[in-house]
Amino acid sequence: MFEVSPEVIDGCRRRSEEAYSALFGVLELPVVNFLHRMCGERNLAEDLFQETFVRILRGLPSWQPRAKFSTWVFTIARNLALDHFKHERRGPGTSTDQAIHEEGGKIIFLSEMIPEEGPSPAALAERAEEVERLRDAIERLGVVKREALVLRVFQGLPYTEIAEITGCPVGTAKYRVHDAVQDLTRMLASNEAMEA
Repeated sequence: MFEVSPEVIDGCRRRSEEAYSALFGVLELPVVNFLHRMCGERNLAEDLFQETFVRILRGLPSWQPRAKFSTWVFTIARNLALDHFKHERRGPGTSTDQAIHEEGGKIIFLSEMIPEEGPSPAALAERAEEVERLRDAIERLGVVKREALVLRVFQGLPYTEIAEITGCPVGTAKYRVHDAVQDLTRMLASNEAMEA
């Protein structure tokens, strides 16, 4: 999550280079990370962020704070990513740096799955296989479920903001995240059953 001061927004509206730089610095990391998780390619995420930033600057003169600034920003980034997928005719990928799954009703972050002490080569190989299965399962999620999951788990946005960004009711946003976690759990369990 990020906060942008009204002074920075006003400075951007006045075309201040200093304000542009400040806004870029605040938005770059969270928006690039969001786009990276949506599309799975860092270079593409950085390109989409550049276009997102241009659209933000173009839209700032007429932007009215009807919603949170972050909601507006993530909506622009999301729409650009979805447009890219439509043109490429392929589904988005995901990175493996923070993949999740559910165990006993608790969401587990990838960082929690990696042991802190130096693991043996066999343990590393087993972990690599688990990460790969998890990444594959996330990539098999539909775009709608994946974006809800990314916004909630990786960006930490509240359901109300996810609903605004994706244009759905809050209950639907909650359902999509829940359903995505359930799908991941089923896919991972299915993979384990096939390997047994």
